[in-house]
Amino acid sequence: MTKALDPSGQVSAADAKVLEDIKRVGWHTLGVSPCAGEDGPHWAFSIGLYYTFGHPEVIIIGLPVKTCQEIVNVVGGHVKDGTQYHADHDYAEILTDPFRCAFKQVERNHYGDHVGYALWFYEGDEFPLLQCFWPDKQFRFPWNDGCNEYARTSQRTLYLP
Repeated sequence: MTKALDPSGQVSAADAKVLEDIKRVGWHTLGVSPCAGEDGPHWAFSIGLYYTFGHPEVIIIGLPVKTCQEIVNVVGGHVKDGTQYHADHDYAEILTDPFRCAFKQVERNHYGDHVGYALWFYEGDEFPLLQCFWPDKQFRFPWNDGCNEYARTSQRTLYLP
């Protein structure tokens, strides 16, 4: 079950924008920044990739919020063109060459803290979510030995290792 893309009742302007983007483009990208005075990573996630294309939603954490949103939109554009991304694989066509990104399946117990608006749209947690990971400058991911501390610690791990 999901929210109706043409709601009959009153919805906020923000809710209407989410629904309109999903209807028009196939997904909406939401960026999240820490509240003023709080420390923590920025992230962005998709809403609607699963609804429109049957592809897991995507979240990326730890880069500037605008960069996170751009990466989610690159993934969304590829999905719209027919690409399917899978957990435990890495891909070259998302980030600037020679950097690759990798995906891991997010555990549902993390949805509430990270993709609340997607929970609103889907009216629950019955949708898959992939976390997109970026490597350090030596092309190592957070789970690789020797990965740079910043790349390792700024990307919250939302999957079971």
